[in-house]
Amino acid sequence: MQRLDYQYIAQWIEPNSRLLDLGCESGDLLCYLRDHKNTHGIGVDLNNDQLVRCLERGIQVVHTDLREDLSLFSDRAFDYVILSQTLQNINKPPQKLLSEMLRVGHTAIVSFPNFAYYPLRLQLLGGAMPSGMKLPYSWHDTPNVRYCTISDFEHWCQEQGFVVDGRIFLDPRGEVNTLVNLRAETAIYRLTAKSK
Repeated sequence: MQRLDYQYIAQWIEPNSRLLDLGCESGDLLCYLRDHKNTHGIGVDLNNDQLVRCLERGIQVVHTDLREDLSLFSDRAFDYVILSQTLQNINKPPQKLLSEMLRVGHTAIVSFPNFAYYPLRLQLLGGAMPSGMKLPYSWHDTPNVRYCTISDFEHWCQEQGFVVDGRIFLDPRGEVNTLVNLRAETAIYRLTAKSK
């Protein structure tokens, strides 16, 4: 079963686009976009098993660590650079990665779990660290190093000068349009660089 957010990300992708998917894992999103939008994508991941899975599925992939810069890619080499459900796992300053994404691509698409989603808040009120479908880890084995809410991300983008030109907020059933910082489990943003 495909992740719900793939359908929404695909709405922003023009057919025949050039894509870079950072933290691509086994290439599910790149396969989805290739099959539905005829895109040409490259994945980036550090996990060897995931890289092999990508290659088996016909996905071009690069073995590199997102903690490094994206210097192996030239300026504006891609139409879209995607960071899907990976932002919370990046342990370097995110402004450097987002700036690099907007250097190598015309548009950045970033999705992340909203740590202010109300079931997670209720778990904290109950005295336990949050976990759930999008956060299936215990406090002691989580890969999450950045806990971000929709409000945090909006404020941070404004501070950094990233232009938000699209937002989609999802709960497990679909799109959410009201009280999004409370009701959305997942946030998806489309970003561009501020014009100079």
